[in-house]
Amino acid sequence: MRDFNNYQKNTDKSQADAMNAIKNFAGKYEGASESELLSEIMKEAEKGRKNGTLTDSDIDRFKSMLEPMLNSSQRAKLNKIVDKIKKN
Repeated sequence: MRDFNNYQKNTDKSQADAMNAIKNFAGKYEGASESELLSEIMKEAEKGRKNGTLTDSDIDRFKSMLEPMLNSSQRAKLNKIVDKIKKN
């Protein structure tokens, strides 16, 4: 899984590039269970936090990119994930 720092770089690109990055990420984990996906996200987030490449600001940008594509249930799950990452 690519680290979350790549998503910060995507915010500097066009919206189309950001959408393609998200689609590629989603495609990589298509068929994975929710727990597998959450585990991978948390593992990468922890790695980014430890090496100083993942900030709260990066997480907020990533969240902002995803939210418009999610329904209310998915947004609630995203918020829980973001809260967990920020607490670590």
